[in-house]
Amino acid sequence: MKTYRTKMLRLVSMALAFALVFSLANVQNVEAKTKKKNIVVLYFSATGTTRGAAKKIGKATKGNVIEIKAKKPYTEEDLDYGDENSRVSKEHASAKTPARSKVRPKIANITAIKKAVKKADVVYIGYPIWWGEAPHIVYSLVENVSLKKKTVIPFSTSISSGLGSSGKHLKVKAQISSKTKWMKGRNFYDVPSQKTVNKWVKSLKY
Repeated sequence: MKTYRTKMLRLVSMALAFALVFSLANVQNVEAKTKKKNIVVLYFSATGTTRGAAKKIGKATKGNVIEIKAKKPYTEEDLDYGDENSRVSKEHASAKTPARSKVRPKIANITAIKKAVKKADVVYIGYPIWWGEAPHIVYSLVENVSLKKKTVIPFSTSISSGLGSSGKHLKVKAQISSKTKWMKGRNFYDVPSQKTVNKWVKSLKY
């Protein structure tokens, strides 16, 4: 009888131990899934439209919104794409695509951006569309800031065209790894409403 009781106690103890281990594993799994992600929203904005979109994304994600500041700020004359001698026109004419160009405007706050991105899990990168592509300064960003092991989401603003292949072209030149999750992203044709941004952010699976 004592032997039987001893065996039963051992079996019950083993069952309880197994249940405890299984329970702890489930808790850890749930915590991993619900852990708040560190989000950074980077943006370059020449006229303010992309800034507006970035701030809405920042509000929707509760992310850290950081402007990509050109060391040499773009003036109104610089942005005159109708003038072949303007700064943006010369950047555009430097190569067939920005990805092939050697023009890489310097970023004034690159150190602060690197620190923020290093701590981030998810990185949104926003920019206006110029001649169907991301501006050259955005290439300065992806080529100099490590996006390894990050989830990257490009977004753009353009009245006349969509995101196009700009995100794919940035990915080719970016510092990424096999663990980087580069998502498709989207374009906003103006400063979007908060409701529109909330719906888009919610639809993203990262």
